[in-house]
Amino acid sequence: MAKIRDATPVDFPSILNMLRRYRKAAPMSFLLEADDEQHVIKQLTEFVAGRGLVLVSENNDQITGMLITGMLIAAIDRSFWHPEKCLMIEVAYWVEPEFRGGTAAHRLLKEYVRRGETMKQESRIVNFIISKMNNSPDLSFDKFGFQKLEEFWVN
Repeated sequence: MAKIRDATPVDFPSILNMLRRYRKAAPMSFLLEADDEQHVIKQLTEFVAGRGLVLVSENNDQITGMLITGMLIAAIDRSFWHPEKCLMIEVAYWVEPEFRGGTAAHRLLKEYVRRGETMKQESRIVNFIISKMNNSPDLSFDKFGFQKLEEFWVN
């Protein structure tokens, strides 16, 4: 069974590899050019230090050992409308194709919701947001307490 945990800098090489696959699969062509690893590592470092959240799904297999099978990355930033308030915004949510259909995606999302609710109760954030690309599977975000507020379009 997949274990969900906070990422550490040791996980960054696996996360960078997953982000490459994520960018190729994403229906947004501008992501294909987004390969500045130093920038991404800087962002990941800031996120694991508290300016965000980096969760990984880990499988412990007798043969392969510890294997990172999925990730959910979110940034915490000030609200445009209320600078004294913060939001947590998911920026990448990915499960390796060979591990889809299992529990990793559900468990990553469930932990994201748990952490988001805790941060709201602590008044660290006012809301947390998740997005769904048009080529993503339907995880019924409403069952996790989310409500659809908008769609955005890319040109």
